[in-house]
Amino acid sequence: MTNEYVKDIVSKIPFEPGIYMMKDEKGEIIYVGKAISLRKRVRQYFQKNNKTKRIENMASLVRDIDYIVVNNEVEALNLECNYIKKLSPKFNVLLKDDKTYPYIKVTIKDKYPLIYVTRRRLEDKALYFGPYTNVSAMRDALHTIKEIFPLKRCKYNLDKSSVKNACLYYHIGRCLGPCINEVSLKAYKEMIEQVVLFLEGKTSDVKKIIESQIEECIEKLEFEKAATLKHRLDSIEKFSQKQNVSNLNEVCTDIWGYVFLDETLYVQVFKIRDYKIVLHDNVKLTEVSEEEIEESLAQILSNYYTDNNDMPKKVYITLPENQIELINKLFEKRETKLQVICPKRGEKANLVKMVENNIHINIEDKKNNVVEDLASLLGFKEGIDSIECYDISNLRNEYIVGCMIRYENGKLNKSMYRKFKIRSTSTQDDPQCMYEVLSRRLKHAKEWPLPDVMFIDGAMNQVNAVKRAMQEAGEHTNIYGMVKNDKHRTRGLIDDNGNEFDLTDKKNILNFLTFLQDEIHRFVITYHRQLRDSVKLKNGKVYKNVEKKK
Repeated sequence: MTNEYVKDIVSKIPFEPGIYMMKDEKGEIIYVGKAISLRKRVRQYFQKNNKTKRIENMASLVRDIDYIVVNNEVEALNLECNYIKKLSPKFNVLLKDDKTYPYIKVTIKDKYPLIYVTRRRLEDKALYFGPYTNVSAMRDALHTIKEIFPLKRCKYNLDKSSVKNACLYYHIGRCLGPCINEVSLKAYKEMIEQVVLFLEGKTSDVKKIIESQIEECIEKLEFEKAATLKHRLDSIEKFSQKQNVSNLNEVCTDIWGYVFLDETLYVQVFKIRDYKIVLHDNVKLTEVSEEEIEESLAQILSNYYTDNNDMPKKVYITLPENQIELINKLFEKRETKLQVICPKRGEKANLVKMVENNIHINIEDKKNNVVEDLASLLGFKEGIDSIECYDISNLRNEYIVGCMIRYENGKLNKSMYRKFKIRSTSTQDDPQCMYEVLSRRLKHAKEWPLPDVMFIDGAMNQVNAVKRAMQEAGEHTNIYGMVKNDKHRTRGLIDDNGNEFDLTDKKNILNFLTFLQDEIHRFVITYHRQLRDSVKLKNGKVYKNVEKKK
């Protein structure tokens, strides 16, 4: 079928309002749109005008067009949302979540649910919050949650694995110890429900539940448990006070902001609940023309509040009055008690500007995404929270040492840096040295929680040595060797099965690994020099120099 055939179909489409469905040669619907005048709108796709690459690709694949005529634009918008949600056409990228940014996932269906960061939103009956563009703010919030609520930290499947000893988090009160049956399933699920409310910004509801639990504990004379709950309540209160925004007089409002840049439309939604701004959502629309902005925003907003359990009372967004009126009529038709407002000036307009400013900041600052990029490359669905790096240093078989550094929650954790003076060999045997370092490190697995990932300075020989130490200790984590180029700089990673990950075109990840490599190298060389100088001191060489000066 030729393009002329499609133009003939367009010439028979009526001028009434409705929706149109573009079909490819297989008869599959690849795009759904709405229009006040169907023929005028559809005809634009096949005219020689400036179109984005996405629209050009879509138009070149069209072989047939179906349409549905409705009474007005409100009905067309409603029908368009329903069809897109049901069919998920591949060119309607406007309503698909941006996979670049992470979610907070709660595995609510698990026996003991986990809470972690993920990039992929699956149909697995878990709860997802996000996606979030401000990765640093999201991680800070997640860290706060784990500080307040003693959640399960390890990734053991307790239905399949048995754990002999609880980890450090249990002993310092940061985990209730489900792995050793120290908490009932009911009590753990109740805490998860509180975490979900917390993520939804309903901190007042969480406080009421905990206050009720404290009263119940006092009645049962369980004063120690009541004190623990009181500490949790105080922590939530401090967090709530920190989150208060001065002069913010909104109780249940969503603030929408957007920025159009280089054929990309960035949209963010800030949710205000109980006078506080809670974690925000975002959508990124690629290959958008300037003429599509208003229509795209109306489509996104209309779809966003379909089957939304966290419905605000008001929405602030900068849009022309005709689009605001259209969306409000749609919500009236759906019997949704939601009012969309375009603020012109004052505090409400400043809130919209605040969201837009945040988008600009996020566009400029992408470095916080590097660990998420690394996790995605390595296929870690649950993300990477902690990394350890290891290196060996020696000088002509003398003063052989090994060191460990730790990167955690987005920064170097220097309190977890460790030094090891090699005892098992007096020669330059890096695999043996690495085996000794890891064997000694793993003896402290209870006090020093294992990281999500270990990076070893070396290739397969060193990785196998670490793997052997892991097997002998009965522990497990993800091990990768840092493969070097001829200039001794990392060019890739290799896992313990010999699979290599080429990073030559992943500049941000390479820069991050180089940063870790430089830090472990600096730390191990410093220790090596300190050890060498201390031996010289013991041999009296420094004292002899002092004697001469006298």
